[in-house]
Amino acid sequence: MECIINSRLVSVVWYLERNKLISPMQCGFRKQRSTTDHLVRLESFVREAFAQRQHAVGVFFDLEKAYESTWKFGAGTAMVLCTANKTHG
Repeated sequence: MECIINSRLVSVVWYLERNKLISPMQCGFRKQRSTTDHLVRLESFVREAFAQRQHAVGVFFDLEKAYESTWKFGAGTAMVLCTANKTHG
């Protein structure tokens, strides 16, 4: 079941990328992207704020086991709708 869901998510992400409907900041379910991308982005953000003597604020959510307990199709649909609204709204 999980394999089927993942293959569908890959298809959805491909469609979103092809039609420029997904944020370039989105790394989940995308090829050649990972958590490391966000860690590097965060480090750059903090270093830039430090160099400019500004504050850097971050909000983090602990989503342990979130993937296993989330309604995947609903979450994917919500992600698509939010991205589409931000892109076209």
